[in-house]
Amino acid sequence: MTVAYPPAPVRAGRPAGAFAAPDAAPDGPHADAERLDARLGDPWSPENPFGFAAGAARDAAQEYPRQAEALLREEGFHLCHLPAALGGNLRSFEDCQILVRVCARRDVNFMPATMFSISALMTVLAAGTEDQHRLVAGWLREGRTIAFGLSEEQAGSDVLANTCRLTGEGTLHGSKWLVGRANTADAAVIVARTSERGAGAFTAVLLGPDELADPRVRGLPPQPTTGMRGIDFADLEFDGLAVPPHAVVGDVGSGLEGALRAQQIVRLMSTAGCLATADTALRTALRFARGHRTGGVPVADTPYGSRELALAATELIATDLAVLVASRQVHLAPGAFGLASSVVKHVATRLTASSATRARAVVGARSVLREGPGGVLDKAVRDNAMVAVIDTSVLGNLRALAMHLPAYAPAFADAAGPGPAADPGRERRLRALFALGERASLPELRAADLDLGVRPKDDVLLGFAAHAGEVAAELLRRGETRAAELVSGVRAALAAVTGSAAEAQRDRARSAKASPEPLDLADRLCLLHTAATAALAWWYHRDGRGLYGAASGDAGWLTAVLALLAALADGRDPRTAAGPDLAPAGRLAAALDGAGLLFTALPVRLGDSRPADTADTADTADTAGEKHAKNEKHEKHAKNEKNPTDDRNEEADPR
Repeated sequence: MTVAYPPAPVRAGRPAGAFAAPDAAPDGPHADAERLDARLGDPWSPENPFGFAAGAARDAAQEYPRQAEALLREEGFHLCHLPAALGGNLRSFEDCQILVRVCARRDVNFMPATMFSISALMTVLAAGTEDQHRLVAGWLREGRTIAFGLSEEQAGSDVLANTCRLTGEGTLHGSKWLVGRANTADAAVIVARTSERGAGAFTAVLLGPDELADPRVRGLPPQPTTGMRGIDFADLEFDGLAVPPHAVVGDVGSGLEGALRAQQIVRLMSTAGCLATADTALRTALRFARGHRTGGVPVADTPYGSRELALAATELIATDLAVLVASRQVHLAPGAFGLASSVVKHVATRLTASSATRARAVVGARSVLREGPGGVLDKAVRDNAMVAVIDTSVLGNLRALAMHLPAYAPAFADAAGPGPAADPGRERRLRALFALGERASLPELRAADLDLGVRPKDDVLLGFAAHAGEVAAELLRRGETRAAELVSGVRAALAAVTGSAAEAQRDRARSAKASPEPLDLADRLCLLHTAATAALAWWYHRDGRGLYGAASGDAGWLTAVLALLAALADGRDPRTAAGPDLAPAGRLAAALDGAGLLFTALPVRLGDSRPADTADTADTADTAGEKHAKNEKHEKHAKNEKNPTDDRNEEADPR
């Protein structure tokens, strides 16, 4: 793969958590991520062991990323999800998301190599004692890995059918399926049956190094996987292992509840892998499409290429916003986080899989070659698919979501109404929720406050119900008619979805056991929740610095996101239903790549060499926003002309 510059040199070691400083010290809201990315060097260099080509080579050989694991542990990266009160580096999950993405965009295997303890850690923090908190924190600081065992092959997503059992005599029998790092972990949290019926029939136990070294514990050979190749996914078998009483996490019978509460954070953080792989796929496709011509025209400028890249960018922007806001919500309202956690997991896996696959298609026939962009894109798509199922099943997640919907029907009962009564506490939380990059308003993580209830407490949905009319009116006042129409349409659609869910709840023939309707409604709710998040993000940033390098108050990206999500929620093909609205997102993504920035809302500088076509004239984030605003103004005057992203009448072969 051709690059503009050699990789940045890897500097000597330093204390954990002290990231290497690049030549110009970063000072933005995600400075730690920028420093770490600088140390990891230019990912486009084939000589860089932390670059795209090296990741593709490890994938082909099914090799574990040992060099990256060592460097990241040296930097304290493995403590990015451990609260500071326990000796970790966690300041906010928003920071953690960006930090993980700058690493995982190079090779998503960097996540399981350093972060597979998160499920066990969060289960202990959610349900365990303070002594257990300190114990697992100490293990993590020592560089140990803690595996987590919940799933069983014969039960699948029906965890209530699990059979691995902890007897009254304190012996563990049975097996756990596809445990991450099963054969290389130093400790493990295992959720086992302790009685016969219901969610209270399961207990979590914390097995230390002595227990895992016992001959009555056996790790089976790793199972080959289509993505995350080189990572140890294997079964753990227990044949009468003696479990000491103090190993029980929290109370007997609380294991499944504690694990499910902990999974809310695990689902959130897994989306960093979704976004990282999609970032790499889109960035690779953009560079190919600008540098490769078909019929004398760059692929990026053909009707087909420009539309597909714009659509992939829109899918990425929609996911990014949903994840960033959820990463703040878990701090501000952990007791109301259950809905948002399931929403972002579902949306992130769906939209980023589409974005990555779309980006690969733009590269055409070269996408099947193992060398060059084809190898990078193939790995990104396969790794993305692994992230989708690594901590939850799609079906199980939708089932959990469906339980939330009926309670929100009253908030949207009058589709044209003002929404729920004003709540000063909610308004304060909303302002903090959308203050992206700001840490002062975020309290420390309170994992014990995570809740499985389905009461209507989600600030995004209730806040959108209250503010949708104001948002639409302000967009109209600014001349953003299309965006205003879409905001009103999203509110009406939420009224229809939640109302239908409430009706289905009262009709056995429409229940999840008799009909797919509740799960279909849950799927639509996820898309509309994400649209509400985007609308509120624009609302709370409308007079400040623009997001994604756009000008202050610019609504081009919002129109693209809302058009995409509305089309998907209605079951329409966004290529035709949203095509004319997508171009602004495509231009912003191209400008962010040209300026060397991560595809995220606030500027995060990367160590990438510049694309060949922008190495000398790349826009800064600010000038990119100015050019975008000018383009938007031009488009409004030419609204009736053929849009460059609409290929319904003309299509170019990108190969």
